[in-house]
Amino acid sequence: MLRQMIFIDGSNLYHESDRFSKGLRIDFSKFRDELSSGHDLIRTFYYASVPANPTTDQTGFFKKLGYLGYKTRIKPLRETVINGRRETREKGIDVALATDLVAYGMRKAFDWATIVSGDQDFCEAIEQVQSQGLRVEVIFYRHAMAEELKLRADRFRYIDDFADRISIGGGPLAEPRADYQGRGRGHRESGETETES
Repeated sequence: MLRQMIFIDGSNLYHESDRFSKGLRIDFSKFRDELSSGHDLIRTFYYASVPANPTTDQTGFFKKLGYLGYKTRIKPLRETVINGRRETREKGIDVALATDLVAYGMRKAFDWATIVSGDQDFCEAIEQVQSQGLRVEVIFYRHAMAEELKLRADRFRYIDDFADRISIGGGPLAEPRADYQGRGRGHRESGETETES
């Protein structure tokens, strides 16, 4: 059984889950089990940003993840001024995830890495890990997965295909939002190409 580590871009997952199906709430115990099925799970990391004074709900959520065995990497949101408007922006999450992915890969702490994100900024980190003879899978929503990630990963899958199994309550999901680009399979073994139905 391959040793696996999971790296979750939590902020990206949160926003795109709502875009996929309004109000979708993920059961993170089921999610972890779905992602690690068939593997020897070593560790699951969850990366996110919070304001300087996080809410009780936010701190409770991260504590619950800890009880489920997730290792959380939390960064503060940064305030910036753009065109005279104050905005909060996430900083350092992609770097933290990529750094951990490469560091654990260089130590051969896993055989199989699963990245939960659609961000193409991880392509270089994926290649560095693959150069060590390790395999990398990317899992995310169809509408938000960068094409470059699909090309670089050893395998990719869409959350769309199992979202009903990981939602809280496990029931049918709300209809996808109007701006959602549709569902379809994205599972690709090495050497296969994606086809549209």
